[in-house]
Amino acid sequence: MKKKKLKTLNDIHNLHQSLISLLKQDSGCSSGNYKVSLELRDNNDLLLNISSLLEVCVFALDGNGTLLSPNNQNVTKHDSVCRVLELVLTILPHSQMDFMDYVTEKLTNLDNTTTKSPKDHQL
Repeated sequence: MKKKKLKTLNDIHNLHQSLISLLKQDSGCSSGNYKVSLELRDNNDLLLNISSLLEVCVFALDGNGTLLSPNNQNVTKHDSVCRVLELVLTILPHSQMDFMDYVTEKLTNLDNTTTKSPKDHQL
């Protein structure tokens, strides 16, 4: 039984090590907060992402799909929404959720194994 628990913990540890790339603990914060990082091509790409997020907010609040700022007359609602959706898809924690499902399954199996009586194993 101890070997099975140790193997399960090793499996969890190995999987955890391969999935921690998106969510990183903030070493500069004592409250245990985490950071999420984005990969960008350059400063212009960063500004474009931030602008798109703000534009979507303006579109949503404005109601008619036009930006009020004359500097953004060439921006379309479709372009801004697509960029925001791409950003959201990028930061969705798929790997972390898969990991949590895996951990839950393994720990449930471990709990079920340890709570069964020897008679239950003969079924």
